[in-house]
Amino acid sequence: MNPKRPCVTFLALPVLAGMLCSATTARADDYSFSIGGSGLSSSGILHVSNTGPFGAYTVTGISGTFQDSVNNFSGVISGLLPAPAPVTDGTDTFFSAPAFTPSGQSYDNLFWPGGNSPAVCVDAPIFFGGDFDVYGLAFNVTSGANVYSVDLWSDGKLGGYQLNDALGTQPFSPPNMNGLAYAVTFTASPTPEPESLVLLGSGLLGLLAAGRRKAGSWVWKRSEL
Repeated sequence: MNPKRPCVTFLALPVLAGMLCSATTARADDYSFSIGGSGLSSSGILHVSNTGPFGAYTVTGISGTFQDSVNNFSGVISGLLPAPAPVTDGTDTFFSAPAFTPSGQSYDNLFWPGGNSPAVCVDAPIFFGGDFDVYGLAFNVTSGANVYSVDLWSDGKLGGYQLNDALGTQPFSPPNMNGLAYAVTFTASPTPEPESLVLLGSGLLGLLAAGRRKAGSWVWKRSEL
């Protein structure tokens, strides 16, 4: 029986656990997302930076696919609609919508990964909570020769997430929330940074190599007895 080999395994477990923890808790600037419900579906990647006000991240890019089976179009997400930083007074969370889609939907491209967006519209202070605020995120979808605009926003504690889409200045007529928007679900999860995955893989290889060296040393000593 080898009294030393189990020690290699048991000593490695805390190290491995620490590495896994550091990899999964490392700050991520990319989030995988999915949208579903009301005949709409979408999935892709959000690129964000922690430069927004009141604890928000700013969405700096988006990629993926989008399908609207109600209005019979689907295509690739071809980029964000640009929005300037919101103008705030620094004393409360209210500010005016910084941008509008061609069909007149307000947006600010702010993202709260904790799902705790504050009330930002002074005319609708009951809308708070969610990964987006009541203004929301706007992006383009290219389908053939057409470019559609999509506005995804949160009504927080009133029900979840809402989505408006349009072709040019003509919005599609949604069947939910008294004609305001399509009701959808939204989920997002951080994507591990490549550096964290490399660190984790290197650590695992190091642990395996250390275990082999220990085992080889024990066999050599055993042969000398």
